[in-house]
Amino acid sequence: MKPRTFFGLALLIPYLIWVICAIVIVLLPSFDATKILDLVLLPIIYYMLGVIVWFIPYTILAFSLWIWSKGKSTEAIKRLVGIAPLLLFILTWIEFVAVVFPTYTSPEPIEYLLDLTVLLGGFSVGFGYLIIGIALGIYKLLQKKRFIQDVTSRPILET
Repeated sequence: MKPRTFFGLALLIPYLIWVICAIVIVLLPSFDATKILDLVLLPIIYYMLGVIVWFIPYTILAFSLWIWSKGKSTEAIKRLVGIAPLLLFILTWIEFVAVVFPTYTSPEPIEYLLDLTVLLGGFSVGFGYLIIGIALGIYKLLQKKRFIQDVTSRPILET
């Protein structure tokens, strides 16, 4: 597999994690939950419900990155991946400002917008770098097992 092919597949990781979380949530009623299990499952539930917030911005970002990466070098792709969480934040912020902010009826809209910016920024960047870490780990493992060909110095022209 070439690095660009892996990059295209890695863009699907957030969706795959969501499916796994959905399966866990569906199977959840069959377990006798304890307090510790509840704490472990809480992030899964947040991620599962977070799809409402991140699905559209991430889909736009992933599709754009996939299109942009055609014919790009591995180094160029790696540079863009490094700033992708910031791009996700910008897209998520635009979504909230366009959809949620107009419905907010507080006397302090600027304070609300600043709070929203910090909250979305933290989640988007944290989520983004977590996914990049997972993808990088998988990439290194596949590279070590020689499933990924190392073509770092020339442009990737085919998948």
